[in-house]
Amino acid sequence: MENSNIDEIYKRYGYITKNVDGVLVYEYKQGRYFGVDIINNGNSTKIEQIKDDYRKLDFSTLVRNYTSIEEIEDELFKSFFQLSSFRTTLNRRYDAFIQKQMIGLPSSTQYCYIKSDYVYSSHDSDGIITSVKEIDNKSVVDHVSELLNTTEEPLFVIIEAAAGYGKTCTAYEIIKKMEEANTEILPFYIELSRNREARIFKHILQNEIDEQFQNVVKSDVVLHQIKQGKIPVIIDGFDELLSKDLSANTSQLRDIESMLSTIVNLLENKAKIVITSRKTAIFSGEDFYEWIRHTNKKYNVARFSISEPKIENWLNEERLGILNSSEFPISNVANPVLLSYIRNIDLEELKELVQNSKNIVDKYFEFLLSREQIRQELHFDEETQLRIFKKLVRIMTEFDIKSENKAFIKEILKDSNRSIFDTYIKYYPKLPKPTHDELADTLSNHALLDRKQHDNIGFINEFILGILIGRNLIEEKYQTHIKDFTKIITQEFAFLAISAFKVQPEKRRESLWTILNDNKFPYDDKFLFYRDLYLKNDFIENYSDILIEDISFNDIKFIKNSQFNHSIFSNCKFFSCTFDKHTFNSSGFINCKFYDCQWTVDSCYKEFNMYITGCESNNDFGSQLYEHEEQQVTQVDAEELFLKNFIKSASKVNSMKRLSTIKDSLKESGVNMREIEKAINSLKKNSYIVINGNTCFIQREGITYFNHKYSYEQ
Repeated sequence: MENSNIDEIYKRYGYITKNVDGVLVYEYKQGRYFGVDIINNGNSTKIEQIKDDYRKLDFSTLVRNYTSIEEIEDELFKSFFQLSSFRTTLNRRYDAFIQKQMIGLPSSTQYCYIKSDYVYSSHDSDGIITSVKEIDNKSVVDHVSELLNTTEEPLFVIIEAAAGYGKTCTAYEIIKKMEEANTEILPFYIELSRNREARIFKHILQNEIDEQFQNVVKSDVVLHQIKQGKIPVIIDGFDELLSKDLSANTSQLRDIESMLSTIVNLLENKAKIVITSRKTAIFSGEDFYEWIRHTNKKYNVARFSISEPKIENWLNEERLGILNSSEFPISNVANPVLLSYIRNIDLEELKELVQNSKNIVDKYFEFLLSREQIRQELHFDEETQLRIFKKLVRIMTEFDIKSENKAFIKEILKDSNRSIFDTYIKYYPKLPKPTHDELADTLSNHALLDRKQHDNIGFINEFILGILIGRNLIEEKYQTHIKDFTKIITQEFAFLAISAFKVQPEKRRESLWTILNDNKFPYDDKFLFYRDLYLKNDFIENYSDILIEDISFNDIKFIKNSQFNHSIFSNCKFFSCTFDKHTFNSSGFINCKFYDCQWTVDSCYKEFNMYITGCESNNDFGSQLYEHEEQQVTQVDAEELFLKNFIKSASKVNSMKRLSTIKDSLKESGVNMREIEKAINSLKKNSYIVINGNTCFIQREGITYFNHKYSYEQ
């Protein structure tokens, strides 16, 4: 071992380095603690003399018998980071999170992580995608944990899911699994939340290091151990730092470029960084992959996209049987919040709920509000409680906030409910009677609310928030109290409403759709698409330039001419749907699955310009697209032309191309659509290319195949 290497490690932890007659000595002076490490070089007489000298100076002495640099790193890491203490803190944090998940559920509830299907894609340090797989009935937690434990290179993991689909639960389960599997590492969990202040990720990272490792080690030591892989970083809610709505179909890479740069700067040696985020076009767009490919660091990227939860993943056969036997509209409960409720309520209560055909959303609110009357001795009836919190939501919408400090929330509650509070106090049955401030404090601790990051208060989940936004709209509360209400309800808040209302009864869905349709809200085509899907299960508008990913469609008719323009459906599933080819103008399907789908008869004999690429079906649905297309005699090889779009010469590769652009280019070369699709499907089947959304990556095998088959012609 080189002395200089040992010195470097000890200096990093704040030691003073000395060489006493050939013996390496490292002094540590911090507060009241004076200690010294003496490196054993075999000179026992000299070492005893050094120990005696330091003892006289009240130093705690320790002789170290190291055999490698790695051993020194490990010992100092375990000593300074006090792993057992930090692990206790992590476990307490995990337990507190689990307890928080029980809020709003019956007292008999036992927490259980619910696994969902997911799509896994990865690319290596050369920027070449290596895998795109749809994985069913397995835990994303196990998959991510395995990667973190077995990957030796720097690894950047991205976990995406829609709101309420378990991003934070997944992050905590990963931490728990890592903590249980490896006693030599220390997960570093960072939870992000959005507020009205400008936030810079580099500063947040520094603040989190200072807060979680205060009085233990300096930040540069933490950063060093992150790079060494001993402190894997889990960043939950990465999208919360963005001020824009992530449902937009632009990449918005500029919004997160500085954040990504901070992460990439840490990706050295064996660093492992995991982020969770809502699904967004950012991480599947060309800009992101090109940005990754051209950074000066080499690291692997693994992306997990968690799919919509299946009801059977949440409910056992007995509970599913109760719902099915009564012909209960089971699709109206396909929401994690409601599924958690149904999973845990008493079986007899579930039977009563189903037999009486009660609205499951109303029943859930009734449960929360009635329980609060007992828990906090709150004498407001359920309707009054709901009225109070609808007001709170309306005002939070005006301020464009999801959470704020408790004092601010209390002021809103007091200012907007003075007459309600006066009546409550007048008829309060006990003495002393509560004050307005005490009532506001009680309501700020209500089960509908929860403490967020930085001690802010917000609604317990976005489902509750979305329901109350929607209720305010259909009851015309926004319209009554706010003159330009269409301007203050952002697309993000409106999306929460339609997402929550897709499990509401048809009459309420129709009412919300009418309000969003009849008023001029400044929302984009992608929002309109989801509005129509969630609230009508049908498509009303014409939609342009949208990317739809990882959605299931059931019994929908796609039959309006030119309804989708320059749009892509990627990794979607279609069950018993009907299609007209002329619904899709320069649009199509990539990596989708069709089950019992069919074409309209009158669409088969007309020209069209839609496409189906890399898709599967159980009834030859995809192959029927070109069944009546006139066959053209072409003198070109579609596979060759396709691969040439990637390969500029025999040795140079542009690793990624936009699939729709390649297809348009091939059409201009005189190749008909059937030949294009045959070529793409053949190349995909043989693993020469990998398709991920509208992006397509050539594999090394594809380069070899091209050079072998076509190089003689160049």
